[in-house]
Amino acid sequence: MNDLRRLIAHRPCLLLDFDGPVCAMFSGISSRRVAEQLGGAMGVTLPDHLGATSDPFELLQYAAQISKEAAETTERELARLEVEAVAVATPTPFAHEIIREAAARDGGSVAIVSNNSVAAIDAYLRAHGLRDQVSGIYARTSASTPLKPSPYLLEAALAGLRADVGTATFTGDSLTDLLAADSATLPAVAYANKPDKVERFAPFAHAVTITSMSALLDAVRGESISQ
Repeated sequence: MNDLRRLIAHRPCLLLDFDGPVCAMFSGISSRRVAEQLGGAMGVTLPDHLGATSDPFELLQYAAQISKEAAETTERELARLEVEAVAVATPTPFAHEIIREAAARDGGSVAIVSNNSVAAIDAYLRAHGLRDQVSGIYARTSASTPLKPSPYLLEAALAGLRADVGTATFTGDSLTDLLAADSATLPAVAYANKPDKVERFAPFAHAVTITSMSALLDAVRGESISQ
């Protein structure tokens, strides 16, 4: 894990995914409940597999197949539900300390790069007194926002922060995160917050895998890492 320390030490720009690395977004209000509410608001008969889904993004993708108007209406409703969810979301252990300490480093900056809505992320950061430590939120603003695994949001973050692949890292907890980082040729930290993710992340040789965000905090602090 000293590879992680070296990686972070030379890259002052820290990009973080939101749901997972920063908080458990659907810990207070489940993703299944959000999907049910979103599906009901769509006002259409859903295919059986979507009627039982726990993934709101599957419904957003389905709405885009119906029409642009349906997609935009569904996206706005999803953003509203996400704002409700983050109000009762559980913070990921060590995440808030990481944001504060990374932002305080010499030349340091922190940004959130997420498929979730800007509104929800902004609401969470403000509720926890973290908004001033985050230099930018690069996330979903409409149904037409290219989402990960597209590298679009990561590239937008690098441009907005005047950073590059030599000065930044991205921490995510999903295959879509790692695919996006791969496409952007951006060094990645893979947060395996579930046991099966260690194996799933194994093909991404470019990524440093951690099982606790405490390892990233140690790296930000420049401490030796024993994990």
